[in-house]
Amino acid sequence: MSATREAPRGGGFCTPAKAKADAEFRFYLLYDKVYRTDILAYVCRCCRGNGDEAMRIMRRMMGQLKLTVNEGKTRLRRIPEESVEFLGYTIGRCYSSKTGRAYIGTRPSKQSLRRITRQVCELTARRMVLLDAEEMVRRLNRLLTGWGNYFCLGSVSKAYRAVDAHTRHRLRQWLCHKHKHKLKGQGTGRYPDEYLEHDLQLVTLALRTRDLPWAKA
Repeated sequence: MSATREAPRGGGFCTPAKAKADAEFRFYLLYDKVYRTDILAYVCRCCRGNGDEAMRIMRRMMGQLKLTVNEGKTRLRRIPEESVEFLGYTIGRCYSSKTGRAYIGTRPSKQSLRRITRQVCELTARRMVLLDAEEMVRRLNRLLTGWGNYFCLGSVSKAYRAVDAHTRHRLRQWLCHKHKHKLKGQGTGRYPDEYLEHDLQLVTLALRTRDLPWAKA
C-alpha cells in the first residue's frame, strides 16, 4: 500500500524508516527511491482469518502517523496461501533446499528475473561487438553487482545461479560474434567458465551467498 505524503529526500530502497512491533502486529515504513514515495508494508498476526479487523488496525495506525491510505493501491493477502509482490521481491512460501521444510520468506520475483535477463541481452547484443571484451565485462559486472546488492535478502541462491548461467551464455555468444567464431553448443569449449571468471574477471553472483547465510535456502 502507498501512503500519500511527500517522500523524504535521500534514503534508499527498503531501508526501514520506522518500525513498531509487539506480539500482535508489525509495520514498516519504507522509502522507494525509484518512485520517490513512501510505501507501507504491514504484517498482522492478531487477525488471522479476519481481514476487516486487520484493515481497521492498519487504518488506525495510519491515522496516528497522520498518513492517508491509498485505497486504490491497498491489497489484503493471506500468506502463505497467497504470495505478495513487493518492490521486486515475492513474499510467500519458500522451501529449504537442504531439508525441504516450508517457511515464509522472500525471493526475487519472476518479473525481476525477466528484467535482469533482458538487460543482459541488451548489453550483449550484436551491435555491441565493437566494444573490447574488457569493457563489455566491466558493464556486465556493474549491472550484476548492482542487482546482487539489491536482491540480497531471503532465498536468492536459485536466482543467482539462473542469472549467472544466462549471463555466461550471452557473453559466450557475444564473444563468438565478435571474433567471428561459429558457436558450437553452449560455447563452453572455446570460452569455458575459467576463462570468463579468471581471465575476463566476470562477476559470479552465486559466490556472494558465502557471506549471506540466509541466502542459501
